[in-house]
Amino acid sequence: MNPRRTLPFPSTVALTLCVAASAAAQTVSTPSPSRPATPGETVQLSAFEVTTSKDIGYQSTNAAEVTRMNTAIADIPMNVTVLNQAFIEDTMARTTEDVLEYVPGFVPTSNNDAWTVRGFANANTKFLNGFLQQESIGTVSVANVERVEVLKGPAAVLFGQGGFAATVNRVTKRPRDKAATSVRGSFGPLDSWRTELDTTGPIGGKGSPFGFRLTGVWDDGEYYRKISHQEKAFSSAVSWQISPATRLTLEQLYVKETDGGAVWRQPMFRGDPRGFRLADGTYLASGDNRQGFSAPGDLRVWKRGFAMADLQHAFNRHVQLRVQFAHDVKDQLYDETQPEQGSLTILKDAVLMPKRWRVRIQDVENLRLRSELLATFKTGPASHRALLGVSWDDSDGIAWNRDGIYNRGGLAATAAALNQRFPTASVGNRFNQYPTLSYAEFLVDVRRAGFNPFMIPPINVMNPAFSPAVPAKADRPPLPTGSRFHDTTVNHEFYFAEVASFFEERLFVTGGLRHTRTDDARFNTTTNLRTFDNHAKSTTYSSGVVYHLNREKSLTAYANANSSFVPEFQRQPDGDALKPQEGNQLEAGLRFSLAGDRIQGLFAVYEIQQANVTRPDPNRVDWFIQDDGIRSRGAEVNLNARLIEGWSVMGGYSYNDSRDTKTRARSNYAPYHMITAFNKYAFRRGVLRGLDVALGSIFLGERPIDPTPITTLGGLANTPIWTMPGEWRFDVVLRYALRTKGRVQYVLGAKLQNALDNQDIFKLADTNSVQRQPGRTLQFSLSAKF
Repeated sequence: MNPRRTLPFPSTVALTLCVAASAAAQTVSTPSPSRPATPGETVQLSAFEVTTSKDIGYQSTNAAEVTRMNTAIADIPMNVTVLNQAFIEDTMARTTEDVLEYVPGFVPTSNNDAWTVRGFANANTKFLNGFLQQESIGTVSVANVERVEVLKGPAAVLFGQGGFAATVNRVTKRPRDKAATSVRGSFGPLDSWRTELDTTGPIGGKGSPFGFRLTGVWDDGEYYRKISHQEKAFSSAVSWQISPATRLTLEQLYVKETDGGAVWRQPMFRGDPRGFRLADGTYLASGDNRQGFSAPGDLRVWKRGFAMADLQHAFNRHVQLRVQFAHDVKDQLYDETQPEQGSLTILKDAVLMPKRWRVRIQDVENLRLRSELLATFKTGPASHRALLGVSWDDSDGIAWNRDGIYNRGGLAATAAALNQRFPTASVGNRFNQYPTLSYAEFLVDVRRAGFNPFMIPPINVMNPAFSPAVPAKADRPPLPTGSRFHDTTVNHEFYFAEVASFFEERLFVTGGLRHTRTDDARFNTTTNLRTFDNHAKSTTYSSGVVYHLNREKSLTAYANANSSFVPEFQRQPDGDALKPQEGNQLEAGLRFSLAGDRIQGLFAVYEIQQANVTRPDPNRVDWFIQDDGIRSRGAEVNLNARLIEGWSVMGGYSYNDSRDTKTRARSNYAPYHMITAFNKYAFRRGVLRGLDVALGSIFLGERPIDPTPITTLGGLANTPIWTMPGEWRFDVVLRYALRTKGRVQYVLGAKLQNALDNQDIFKLADTNSVQRQPGRTLQFSLSAKF
């Protein structure tokens, strides 16, 4: 890893405040076990954090990171969803995606925790304890996660740049003052064994100022597309209640995942996701949608380390300080054969897809420091909570891509590249037809279909197991040197947010500002040349209002005007800076909490306008213009209810119409409609006491993909005339708490995903490829709590 730079001035100030707070904890007269608090001197350290003790079923009353301070959800002028521990356990979730799929409007767009929300992609939207997380391969485990907080709409004032449509924050499990341990073993949903451990309690017995929390994961087996998968994860947290007014928490997380390749999608020809229509009318079906295109020896390794220190100190009842430091490291390796879904060679009885060998390395180290001062005070009839913060983020990384060349086929028998031992450029044509050549004849000599025999051979799309063997690395054409880049990004940010309440907390007014300076540079260590050295500044805002229509707060109206931004580093030829790209939202909603808070929900409408999208100026070479991009409009309904004793339901509905302002083309992958519902009934008495039965229902409407033709084949455009259809998926979950005597409680679980085995549920698609969900899968688990 690269040597670190000296911390800049804001970070030095923050560290100084950290030391000062520790000293204050020892010197300022604060309550302690030896000196009880006097009347009016009560000090609480809950201003920044949420405790889950008030959660009832899937209903959570407060959110912390959404506003950077512990706030009742009913007082937040935004669409907030909290997926708490009860929901994570009842859905038998393993990953973030397993719980987010029940949030209306979250549409997956890759296998790497990427999604579209309200018509926008999720750039810079994944956080851990309020800290931005580096993008990575795979989906993130929830084994060490207490809750997932989802905030719809732009939120740059509190979370920084990006995230025009949503922000997802995972809150980790913290130490508890009572000892507890849980162990869960599971098999499935395909051929995978998994063990999870979670233990917590005080260090040194009851009343100790120290607490701990340990979680661990071991996973080994095979998952979708018959790819081997191994996961090892370990996290630890230690809290120290230095005094009643001061607490220090240290956390650590280490994850290593090893996959035998990637979940490559199936190629798609002429908009048909299920197979290929040949020239003579023969139809070749794609076959088992669980088969994969990886080869023996393919490897993907992802290692991640995260460490955080969190110091909180209350100077008095009205002023509290929080200083957080996070160190995040990610090492990522691809060493694999990669298919080219946009190229096909069609034989008499088979379809071939070219491949290449590639090695990609990415090592990133992030240092993040954040200091926040929270003050509560009154001015006349108003009660205020004001948050002042400063943050510094430093990202330092290496990216090295060594991509081989594709063996595409279609070469003429006289072509020099057909027998070239080490070609230096991709050889062949992207689309080829050999209507009289059988696959058996092709295997005798791959040159009959114009493939170079010394390169990575193509894969049999219909039956990958019968593809030609991939040569050992020593026998492959050598990889090019590639370019090795050293990237650095530094953000300095200052932000302010306030919540003011009036009329006995019936009316809440919120507002905030954030100023960001970003320095972004890249150095090519292969050529020893600086690729770019950019600087950008931006100021963004948020505002909102909440009004409880009655004293019971059972009916609440809210509205907000929020924004977010993405720095624009390009400049005009004369040196003038371009404006940052913005996402500006207007939203209004109505919350309800009925039947003694048993039935909670929300109805919201919104509009988001993307502004300052940079495009080449059609009238002047090397100049740019900036204009409006996507405009997204929609409505959302959330429901979280305990309808009767034992019956809980969580889900909702979303409608979205997002289009390019100029062309009126709909946003890719964004459906008009989405419906989710997770219904659970818990038997509390009788012979079925201890049994929970749950039905999960997800409807994802039609989703457009890019309509642009990619090339032609035999004079026919390979145009994706197909749109991903709307489909329902139904999951069944059974959990049974065994009746035992003693401290240990055993719970048996079973999850039947896609219970109706719907083979037409498409997860991802683009112009030339598609990925179907794997059909019906089954997962079993046994857990013990004591």
